Amino acid sequence: MTAKVALAAMAGALLVACGPAQDARPDPLRRPAPPVFGRFDPASTRDIDVDALPVLPEITPTMAESLRAIYRAGLARGNHPRVLAKLGDCMTENEYFLAPFSAGRYELGDYAALKPTLEHFLGAPARANGVRPWDKDSFATPSLAAAGGFNVAGPLDPTWSNPDWCAADESPLQCEFRVSKPAFAIVMFGTNDVNTTDLATYDFYLRTIISQTLDAGVIPILNTFPTRPENPAKTRQLNQIVVKVAQDYGAPLINLNRALAALPNQGVDPQDATRLSVPPDGRVDVFSSEHLRYGFTMRNLVTLQTLDAVLRAVR
Repeated sequence: MTAKVALAAMAGALLVACGPAQDARPDPLRRPAPPVFGRFDPASTRDIDVDALPVLPEITPTMAESLRAIYRAGLARGNHPRVLAKLGDCMTENEYFLAPFSAGRYELGDYAALKPTLEHFLGAPARANGVRPWDKDSFATPSLAAAGGFNVAGPLDPTWSNPDWCAADESPLQCEFRVSKPAFAIVMFGTNDVNTTDLATYDFYLRTIISQTLDAGVIPILNTFPTRPENPAKTRQLNQIVVKVAQDYGAPLINLNRALAALPNQGVDPQDATRLSVPPDGRVDVFSSEHLRYGFTMRNLVTLQTLDAVLRAVR
């Protein structure tokens, strides 16, 4: 099966530069070989222990150098340093993911040090190349590459592009990057793939998303996704792939699965495992101990913590 045919089927289901010989430093823009459909080796991820990995990424000096190179290349092509893209499914397009911070009523509590990171993105219009004026910031802007029901192939298929913003034959991912020109992208897919996508297909399309993100000069921040209670084994396998992709591309990884593991119902809505839980008062922008017992509040916290670390690395 070719990649093109496989993508259609999935949609239906829902330089390296040669330096001087004496310079042994790794190229900060080193990339894996382009993904090839069907080349996934299950043995490459089998021994990855997702539960043992930290929640927040460790940004080593090597990773920081790479992130700075991507960031500067993106700025050179017109990407906006205060714009963030959100790529994912219903857990990402949801009104409780980051959007409430745009109203400015947030309460950071013990995490007051995150305020400069919030202010970095607050108030900066997140669409600059669209067909109409836009004044919403990245937190409040609905992504053109996130949708309820998306599996990992969704953002690569022009079938799902918004005709109000996107050109003909432009994928949701291409459209989001053209319209928003972000410097960073939060990436989380898997919730809908647990029951529909085999490991090789998931690996190929996730790698394709990350490769196209880097091609656009955008820093990808990957996320493991929450456990589907009806299929924890498949959840673990897909999250092992997420970890391997992050490692291969040198991208920051938020281990959201581990962050949610100790929460009631593992941070998902007990009535709908495809959505994260929400505090009774709906305040996912309040970082109190009580509010952080809910999935969306915890995801918002670890996302902001990671954005803070990435911003520090690229400056």
